[in-house]
Amino acid sequence: MIDLTGKKAVVTGGSSGIGRAIATTLAKVGAHVVVADLTEEAREGGEATAAVIVAAGGSAEFVKLDVTASAHVASVFAELDERLGGLDILVNNAGVLREGSVHETDDETWRTQFLVNVDGTFHCTREMVRGLLARKSPGKIVNISSISGFRGNPGFAAYCATKGAIVNFTRQVALDYAAHGINVNAVAPGFVTTHMTALYDQATHDALAAQTPRGRWASPQDVANAVLFLASPLADHVVGDNLLVDGGWTIGTPVELGA
Repeated sequence: MIDLTGKKAVVTGGSSGIGRAIATTLAKVGAHVVVADLTEEAREGGEATAAVIVAAGGSAEFVKLDVTASAHVASVFAELDERLGGLDILVNNAGVLREGSVHETDDETWRTQFLVNVDGTFHCTREMVRGLLARKSPGKIVNISSISGFRGNPGFAAYCATKGAIVNFTRQVALDYAAHGINVNAVAPGFVTTHMTALYDQATHDALAAQTPRGRWASPQDVANAVLFLASPLADHVVGDNLLVDGGWTIGTPVELGA
């Protein structure tokens, strides 16, 4: 059984969907979870995620965090590090998805996705590593990449580019800090049922499910379970991996043979 009692974890983008599932899953096994997000008071906000955890008997708090603002991230992490006595786990889940092939993508759409998905992951990872090195403490960093970092996804040029960056960023940071006991890995979801993927109509959803060897889309909990493993002592010797949670999509699609 995984026990994270006494560990302090930060989950960015923890307001809803995958982020909320990750936050509640870490809390269930004893971690104190800092739900870090820009979304605060809405029904699916970070305060609501923290409240769900506390109501279930767990330990959590909400902090407002803009992952795109370097100085703000540094300030928030420094305050958390001092107040909580050091952070142990970081899950870089905050992300945005916008449609568009290259000729359809304007500068703002391109930059927004890189600012959140790539720069945000870099900002938070840098502060987490600085804190761990200062305390000479081991730690876990789990990034959320995507199958779109390993293969093309028609109509999502910027998103695929950002997730490809996260795949290799994960490997490089893992290589740089493995000797310090800092494990850096990533979870690469396939198609997951969240508000972000609501842009797919039902026919497309069903077609993609049919092309998945497992025969269905992932749930946020499927992704959270993989994050829990990588954030736990069970993954102490896992370094720089990108764990696919895609029902077999990346390795191949079912082949229908005629009669």
